[in-house]
Amino acid sequence: MTPTKTKFMSLPLWVYIVSWLFFVYLFVQILSFRADNSNNVILSGLYFVEFGVHEVSHMIVSFLPQIYVAIAGSLGEISFTILILYATIKAKSYFASIFASLWTMLAMNCVGIYMADARTQLLPLAGPSETVYHDWHYIFGQLGWLNADGIIGGTVRGIGDVVGVAALIFGLVLIVIKIKLSRERNRS
Repeated sequence: MTPTKTKFMSLPLWVYIVSWLFFVYLFVQILSFRADNSNNVILSGLYFVEFGVHEVSHMIVSFLPQIYVAIAGSLGEISFTILILYATIKAKSYFASIFASLWTMLAMNCVGIYMADARTQLLPLAGPSETVYHDWHYIFGQLGWLNADGIIGGTVRGIGDVVGVAALIFGLVLIVIKIKLSRERNRS
């Protein structure tokens, strides 16, 4: 038996099923998550980390032209979660990768909502200084894409949702594999 199979088979099946059901719950909660109005402690905590990464990303590239500084926040937010996803896959922590995928979904949904708010600028904004600018109003305004804010934001959210659905399907596949491996082991 390979080390991966041994590690994968080390927990009872019910742990994987309960975990997967929890991931389904998170998926549903992410679909309606709004940073300015959330009672979900888990998603609010993950978003708090994302927000910190967003702001630090602005600071890291503050020497660049303003449009790059503005885009760095959201790009850093999504990239951070993708790096976590990459690390979980590389470590072969497959159920952790489902969680990381859902975190990526959350990041993409939050960025998509922020993008779609570019024209109306109704979202309450926060930042490290008293004067806070709407990154996507500035970016889309500079690019002449302000009228496409809803389409672009919706597309980013849609990609995030696809990532989340793929993660849940992957989890089901892992459970089926776990069941098959258990049956093979019991036959031996």
